[in-house]
Amino acid sequence: MINLSEQIIKDLIEKGVNTFFGVQGGACARFIDNIIKYKGTYIPVLNEQSAGFYAHGYHLSTKKTAGIIFTTGPGLTNAITGIASCYYDRIPLVVLTGQVKKKLNIAKKTKTRMVGFQEVPHLDLCDPVSDLTLKIDKSKKYLKMRKNFLENLSKKVQVIEVQDDVQREKLKKKLKKININSLKFEKKIISPSILRDIKNSKNPVYIFGAGFSRHKDVNELSKITNKQNISVALTWGGQKAQNFINKKNYIGIFGSHNPGYANEVIEKSDLIIAVGCSLLQHQIGRINSNFAKKANIVFINNDLNECKRAKYQFGKRLSFINFDAKEFIFSIKNIIQKKINHNFENKTVYPVSNLVSFFKKIPHNKSVIFSDAGATLSWSYQAANLLKNCAPIYTAFNLHSMGYANCASIGAAIQNDNVFCVIGDGSVPMNIQEFAWLKRYKVKIIILDNQGYGIIRQTQRAYYSSKFYGSDFKNNSSKLPNFNLKKIIESYDIKTRIVNKNQLNEKIVNQFIKSKKSEAIIIKVDYSAEVKTYG
Repeated sequence: MINLSEQIIKDLIEKGVNTFFGVQGGACARFIDNIIKYKGTYIPVLNEQSAGFYAHGYHLSTKKTAGIIFTTGPGLTNAITGIASCYYDRIPLVVLTGQVKKKLNIAKKTKTRMVGFQEVPHLDLCDPVSDLTLKIDKSKKYLKMRKNFLENLSKKVQVIEVQDDVQREKLKKKLKKININSLKFEKKIISPSILRDIKNSKNPVYIFGAGFSRHKDVNELSKITNKQNISVALTWGGQKAQNFINKKNYIGIFGSHNPGYANEVIEKSDLIIAVGCSLLQHQIGRINSNFAKKANIVFINNDLNECKRAKYQFGKRLSFINFDAKEFIFSIKNIIQKKINHNFENKTVYPVSNLVSFFKKIPHNKSVIFSDAGATLSWSYQAANLLKNCAPIYTAFNLHSMGYANCASIGAAIQNDNVFCVIGDGSVPMNIQEFAWLKRYKVKIIILDNQGYGIIRQTQRAYYSSKFYGSDFKNNSSKLPNFNLKKIIESYDIKTRIVNKNQLNEKIVNQFIKSKKSEAIIIKVDYSAEVKTYG
C-alpha cells in the first residue's frame, strides 16, 4: 500500500496538476520524491517567494493549475507574497507544506512560540490569502476532504499542511479515482427592470475585465457582443480580449493610468455594463461619484461578495447581477443597439513609444508579455492602448509585487517559446536569482531604466516637495545603493545591451524579438519621465 504523501501527489497528477515549483527541504522531500516517481515536473526555484509567481505566470499562459511545495518555517513564510498574488488575482493554486511530526507540533497546545524545529502556524498565516486551508494530522482527514479538494483544483487557492509522520502513514486500502463533474449553472433570471435599462440605454458601454477575458469561452462570448453594437472598454485584466473585440465597437483600455479615448466615451455614457471587473480605485479613480457621472451601472460578477461590495461603494445607481460572464452574455444576446463605428487614435507619449516599438512587432496570437510594477506597468498598458492588436499582457494585477514579472515569465516559458518580460531597473534586483533559469527557458527581457523607483518619485514630487528619499541614486540623505545592472545580468550568461531613446530603431527591435535565446535590453529612460494619468 502507498503512503499518504504518495496518494496526494498521485491524485494531483491524475487530475492534471503535474507541474510544481518549490524549494527542497526535510519536511517536503517526500512530496518531491513522489512528483518524480509519478512523472510530474518539479522546478526547484531559488527563493520560495518566486514559486507563487512562477505558478501565477504558468496558469495565465497555459490555463493549468500548478502546485508549490515548501518545508516548515521559513520555507512557507518566504512564500506568502507569491501565494497572495495568486489569491487576489483568482489564480488557482495548490500549496503543499510539511510540518514537524505530531508529538512536536504542540506550540499552540502549550501556548508557546515554538516546540518543533522551525514549527510555525503555517495555516494561520495563509488563511487570509487562501480559499481553503487544511491541517492533515491523520490520514483520515485527507480522505474525508479529498473529493472537495480535487474538485476545486481549477478554481481556488488551497493550502495543505501535512505533519511529517502523517506523510508516512500507509493507507489501508486502494482509493478509487474521483470523477470531477463539469460545472453546471442554475438557470437564473435577470430582473426585467435591468433588461429594460439595457435595452433603452442611448449610449451604453461594456467594460470587460479579467472575468471576461480569462473565461474559457471568451471567443464565443466576443462573437455575441460584437453583434450587439455596444461600445467596449477593457480593464488591464481584460486587455487579453483586445484580440477578440470587433474594432468598430472597441474604444480602448480605460482607467486612471490609461488616459485616452475610452475614458472620454465612458464619461458620456448613460449606462455602464461591467462584466467580470472590479471597478476599484486604480480603474475609476479615488472618488466613486466622479466616475461616469451620468451613468447607471450594471455590475456582473460571479462572486456575490464582490457584488455586495460594489453596491456598497456605488449605492443606488448600481444594480448587480450575480452571474458568470457567460450566463450574462447569453441572457442578453438578443439586445442590439444602434450601429456604431469607433475610429480613434490615442496619442503616443514618451517613454510609452519605446514599448510600442516592441509590442507592435511581437506576434500577438502566440506570445505573452509579463509586466512588473510601478511606472513600467502603467507604460506597458498605455502602449497596448496605442495598438488595436497586442499580445496579452499579464501582471500581479491586484498586489502589484515588485520582482513578479521575471519569475512569472519563466513559469510561462516552461510551455511557451514566445515570452516577454517588461520590468523596471528598481524591480530587477528582487528575485534576480531566478535569471539562472533563463539558460534553459527562453524569455526576452525589456528593462526600463529610470534610475530607481520612478513612480514613487512622481508621488514624492506631488506630495513630498520632491524629497526623493529611498527612490533614486542621487539624493544624499538615503539614496539607493549603486549596482551595475548590465554586469549583474551578464553574470547569468544573458546577452545584454544598453540603448538610449535615440538609439532604439527597427533593426535593434527585430534582432531582439527574433533571437533564439534569452536576451535583455536595457532602455535608458529620462529620470524625470512620469506616468500620464486621467482625471
